[in-house]
Amino acid sequence: TTTYTVELIDENGCPAEARVTVKVDRRKDIYAPNIFSPNGDGENDRFTLFARPGLVAEIHSLELFTRWGESVFLVENFQPNDPGAGWDGRFRGEALNPGVFAWLARIEFIDGTVEWYQGDVTLVR
Repeated sequence: TTTYTVELIDENGCPAEARVTVKVDRRKDIYAPNIFSPNGDGENDRFTLFARPGLVAEIHSLELFTRWGESVFLVENFQPNDPGAGWDGRFRGEALNPGVFAWLARIEFIDGTVEWYQGDVTLVR
């Protein structure tokens, strides 16, 4: 956040001042669906992360866990908005039962910063 001040004096010698405060929005919006349905209908069949173009350099890792902390999926070094890189609701080749899974992602942005994001997603069939 920066405040800029402009001071002027007109031809009659009257002073005037104006201030403008510029707030930079540094939020890096990452969208993660909170539900997906890997049922083969072609819609929402995989869980992945989404971001606006030009924001993310790379998602270094996306890992999903059961509610007991067991890792059921890990993908590394991929781009957002790519459902092909996402989780299909399977573990060791077997379809998992519906439930809530925690996720953790390490994301590098184009400005070079690396941040951790986390959340949960519900798998429905």
